[in-house]
Amino acid sequence: MIQQPTAADQSQIGIIPVTPRSIRNLLTAITAGFLVAHSIVQVGIYGFGAEKHWLDSLNMDRELNLPTLFSSALLLMAALLMQRLGQSSDRIAARDWRLLSKIFIFLALDEALQIHEILIIPGLRRQVHPALASTWVVPYAVLALILLWRFRRFLGSISRATASRLLRSGAIYIGGAIGMEMIGSFAVRSSLIRLHSPWYGAITGLEETLELLGIIVLIDALLRELLDQHDSVDFTFHLDTDSDAD
Repeated sequence: MIQQPTAADQSQIGIIPVTPRSIRNLLTAITAGFLVAHSIVQVGIYGFGAEKHWLDSLNMDRELNLPTLFSSALLLMAALLMQRLGQSSDRIAARDWRLLSKIFIFLALDEALQIHEILIIPGLRRQVHPALASTWVVPYAVLALILLWRFRRFLGSISRATASRLLRSGAIYIGGAIGMEMIGSFAVRSSLIRLHSPWYGAITGLEETLELLGIIVLIDALLRELLDQHDSVDFTFHLDTDSDAD
């Protein structure tokens, strides 16, 4: 049984109470900060000809940087929350929560290592619609539909509010990851914009922002589901002295 600490306990052990809304607002503010930084980077590169290499750490059009690390961390956070939900659900729901947790661990690794880039086949770009030039979007879109079908009963077994939030988060995330990727590919392949241009930078910035917002909505949904089950949930961080302290 999860017990809620008293005010005295909170004062003694330094607990800072938070709510799903406060977490969502904090993560959204960080996301907004990354979008602003990305916009400034684009102005610096294309407006003032600034060197790109020292700006890549905040450029959402690049990988293995701060926005990528933040996105991977959020996906791992979602996976851990799903694992926690699996521990407190009935047998059938627990199995689905654990499977979802594994899927999101893979997504976190994919975000960090760009595994999906392996599925880009340059030779097919002239054979497919311009929107599908990033060929990885096809198998990932098919996989998303398969997973939606696979989890249809699970979505029907949980509360309607939680199911609605999960579907909303998935729509936002996929709209960014796949939808905006297709828009960017179409615009470039149709010569509407150049690949290295402020317009493409705007598309990639919106793409990454939608992905982050989708994960934030998901985390909010998972936290609210945990609270519906337990009233309060404790995540403990224990601070101790060094064993070799003077």
